Amino acid sequence: MSTGPGRFVAVGHVARDEFEGEPAWRLGGTALYATATAARLGVATDLVTRVGPRESGPLRERCAALGITLHALPAEVTTTYAFRHVDGHRELRLRARARGITAADVPPELLGAPAVVLASIAHEIHPSLLRAFTTGQVVVAAQGYLREWSADGSIRPRRWDGAEEVVAAARAVVLSEDDVAGDLSGPRRWSAHGVVIVTLAERGALVLDAGDERLVPGCAAARVVDPTGAGDAFAAGLAVALAEGRALLDAVRFANAVASFAVEAVGTEGLSDRAGVEARLRGGSCG
Repeated sequence: MSTGPGRFVAVGHVARDEFEGEPAWRLGGTALYATATAARLGVATDLVTRVGPRESGPLRERCAALGITLHALPAEVTTTYAFRHVDGHRELRLRARARGITAADVPPELLGAPAVVLASIAHEIHPSLLRAFTTGQVVVAAQGYLREWSADGSIRPRRWDGAEEVVAAARAVVLSEDDVAGDLSGPRRWSAHGVVIVTLAERGALVLDAGDERLVPGCAAARVVDPTGAGDAFAAGLAVALAEGRALLDAVRFANAVASFAVEAVGTEGLSDRAGVEARLRGGSCG
């Protein structure tokens, strides 16, 4: 497989998402949402992940339907999260975790890809991956770095002590306002080492870069059905736009438009093709 212009690679765990009161489970995870987004934008797309035997078949079917080339690494289990709502808030618990992914796990022909998302959901991104894609625009989706779990699997916020190294190695690091509970002191500090982008839901994205702060307003969605995956879609849109040569703030504006479609349906159903994204950018619904 060659890495022609526009090729997109995401590396990270897919997840088996289980919901209280629902018998069916769903495939999720930042890497899967990001590759679905890039594929919908018309980019040749590869997903490097670990998946257990129970979820392997459904994942292959899902990737085939979405137009994603899957590179499935073996695992005894798939990273599994359980979701339930308590007093109006979503509670998350880690039930199983696949082992991590290193640079040696990535097919060598993918290392020259121009657009890359390293998609952490459970501390699976080995440091070797940060320097492996030497020619591409590497965007790190940082959610997994910012949480940890206790012995019973309960998820809690985590202090990110290694942030500076990751930020310095990436073209941009993306996290949400919720990931840091609204406290931007960490992202502002980390941005001394590179670009940190904080997504602010419908308000857009705050770009932090060496002391400079720019708010790029968001794009209005036609409706809001499910916010899951919007940040993942943003990261994919950003990597694709940067690889195509857009300047940083223009790439963020494009990513905002991409993310605005992600909330309009459940899962990946709301994702738009490139024509839809460009039409929204031209149509006046983006700030």
